[in-house]
Amino acid sequence: MPVTDPNANTLFDRLPRTVFRPLAAANNTRYWDLLGRLVDEFWGDGARTPGEDVPKSELIAALESYLVVSDPWEAEDGAAPDTPANIRAHGIYSVFRDSGWLSQRKRGVRDMATIRPVLAQFHTLLREFGTKEPEFLGSEVRSVFLNLQEAAGGKGDAYAKAAREAKHCMTHLASTGVAVYDLMASLQSVASTREFVAGYFDDFIRRHFIGDYHELRTKAHPLQHRTAIVTLTLQIQHDPERRKDIVAWYQHNTAGGDADRAEAYFERDTRRLMRLESVEDELRRLDDEIRAANQRALAYLDYRLRAPRHFDKLIARAIAGVASLRDGDRALPAGTAGELAGEGWLGKARQVTREPDATRVQTRVPTLEELALQSLRKRMADARLVRPDKLAAYVARHLQRATPVFSDQLQIETVSDLCCYQRLLLIASRNEAPLAAARQDPFVQMLPAVRIQFVDGPRTLNPYVEHRRFVIQREKAA
Repeated sequence: MPVTDPNANTLFDRLPRTVFRPLAAANNTRYWDLLGRLVDEFWGDGARTPGEDVPKSELIAALESYLVVSDPWEAEDGAAPDTPANIRAHGIYSVFRDSGWLSQRKRGVRDMATIRPVLAQFHTLLREFGTKEPEFLGSEVRSVFLNLQEAAGGKGDAYAKAAREAKHCMTHLASTGVAVYDLMASLQSVASTREFVAGYFDDFIRRHFIGDYHELRTKAHPLQHRTAIVTLTLQIQHDPERRKDIVAWYQHNTAGGDADRAEAYFERDTRRLMRLESVEDELRRLDDEIRAANQRALAYLDYRLRAPRHFDKLIARAIAGVASLRDGDRALPAGTAGELAGEGWLGKARQVTREPDATRVQTRVPTLEELALQSLRKRMADARLVRPDKLAAYVARHLQRATPVFSDQLQIETVSDLCCYQRLLLIASRNEAPLAAARQDPFVQMLPAVRIQFVDGPRTLNPYVEHRRFVIQREKAA
C-alpha cells in the first residue's frame, strides 16, 4: 500500500502560495540576493530571532544601501533602472511583503516587519541547496550504523533516522555521477581555456566531489560497515519482538494509529537500509564517471596547450603576405598556382576497411567414448569436491553421541573419504589461529557445531598421510 498520508499537510499549508513570485520574476537572481542580505543582517547569526520585529524604515534603508552599492537591475513593472534608489527600495520591500516573505504589522504608530520562523527555515533550506559543498559520506554511514544499533533495542525513531540517512547516502552517490557528467558536458562549450580551468576546479573539484572519495574503499572508512548494517537490518526485520516495537512506534508517531500504514512505513525504511547492499555498484558507476571526466579534462587541456595561439590570425597574416608577393618570388613554392590547388595536393580519401566475416562454428555429435570420458571426469571432480553436507556426513559416520573421535580412528575407504580427511586436517590447523580469526574462517564454518583441534600425543600415521594427532568433538551447548 502507498505510504503517503492523504491527510498530511501540503507545502502551501505551511507556506504562502505567493512565496515563489519574486523567484519567478525577471530579476529573480537579484531578488534572491537582496532577500539573503536582509535575512543575514537582521535575522542571521548573532542578530534577531526570526519572528522578532524590525522597523520598516530600517529595512527600506538597508535595501536602498544595497542598491546604491551594487545595482545590476533590469527594467520591470514600469520601474526603470534610473528610478531613484529610495523609490525602488520601497517597491522591492512591497514585493517581499506581498509575496509573504515579510510580514508587516502595526506597533503603535510605527510599521514593523519580520520574517516568520517557517519562512526563515525554508530560506535556510534553499540556501543550503544552492551552496553545495563536498559531502563526507563516512560520517553519514557511521551515523546510520550507530542509529541502527540503537534501533535494535526497539527505538523506532533511530530506525527511521537511519533509513533517511541511508537514502541520502545512496541518492548522493547516484546524483554525483549525473552531476559530474552534466558538468563536463557544459564545460565543453566554454570559449576560453581560462573559463574551462576555472569551471573544472571550482565546480567539479570543490562542489561536486565527495570529500572522502579516496578513502571510500579503505578498511578504516565507515562504509565498510555496510555489511553489518544490512545484517542488522535483516535481524530487526525478522525478529518478531524488535519488529513489533518499531512498528508500534511508527503507528503512534507517524501513521496516526493506522497499523497497516505503520507496517508500510517500516517496510519502506527497511528497503532504504537494504539499498546499502548495492553500494558497490553505485561506487563503480561513480568511478567510471570521474575517470571519464578526468580523461576529458586532461585531453581538452592538452589540446589547448599544444594548439597554436591565435591560429586564425596566423592564417590571415600568411594569406596577406602571399598576396603581396609578385609571381616568381623566391618565397613562393615552386610551380604554378594551379598546381598548388590541384588534386595531387589534396589528402587521399579514407578507405573503409572491411571487417572479416566470422568463421561459422561447426558442431558435431560426440562419440560414446568421449561422452564416457566426460562423465568419468565429472564423477572424479565431484568425488574430490568437499561440500559442507558431504563433510558433515563423513564426520557423522564416526562421531558417536558423546564420544570424541581421534584422527587414528577415522576410516578412509574412498577418494571422497580421503578428501574429507584432508579437509578435517586443514580445519584443525586453522583452529590454531586466534579465536576471532578462526570464527571468521570459511573452512572452520563448514562444521559450526563441531570442534576440531590438535592434541598432544603420538602422531597419526596411515597409508596416505602422517600428521599431528587431532580430535573431533561436538561443541557444548551454550
